Amino acid sequence: MKSFKEYLTESKKTYDFKIKIAGDVSADQESTMKRLLGRFTNENELKSFKKSKTPIQALPLDFPQVKNCEVHIYEVVLDFPTTQFELTEYLSTGLGVGKQHLVVRRPGEPSEEYQTEEPQREGALLDDPNYNESPNAKMEDFYGDKYNSGFVKELNDILKLQRKERGEQIPTEGAAKFNTDSPAHSSSVLKQAPDLRK
Repeated sequence: MKSFKEYLTESKKTYDFKIKIAGDVSADQESTMKRLLGRFTNENELKSFKKSKTPIQALPLDFPQVKNCEVHIYEVVLDFPTTQFELTEYLSTGLGVGKQHLVVRRPGEPSEEYQTEEPQREGALLDDPNYNESPNAKMEDFYGDKYNSGFVKELNDILKLQRKERGEQIPTEGAAKFNTDSPAHSSSVLKQAPDLRK
């Protein structure tokens, strides 16, 4: 039988974070950050610590109160779970950086997704008659007689369920009845006028 330690090592999970600091970051602050983040790892040492830097921007993203500065981005992988709020508080205090200059994000957040660069597209989307941007789209799923009849059937089913919940009697489906179906109403209401020429 496996020990608890073996189960724990098998179920190992990592937690990715992006730490963004607006303004200058000294080498001492970087080493302090590594030491502080070591608290969230098994060996008290970060396995992954990638850093990058943006050029000086008039209004850096994620920092609405800061102007005309560069942003240092650190991508780290931690072994123990934590929250963005906790990391922000912990690093802000430990590094002596104000919270308006420090942001912690998780990769895959919507705010991170829209910052990734999209490949440039040539021409307008509507100029492509084959819709190559969405090659698996089935047009009959979105319009046409088949779609309309399915939509009306779905609405009828919803109406029947609502009537059933209210306790109303659901009309049975049968052949449509019109006035002209009975023999009494087979003749026209308009009668031929008598011929006055005689």
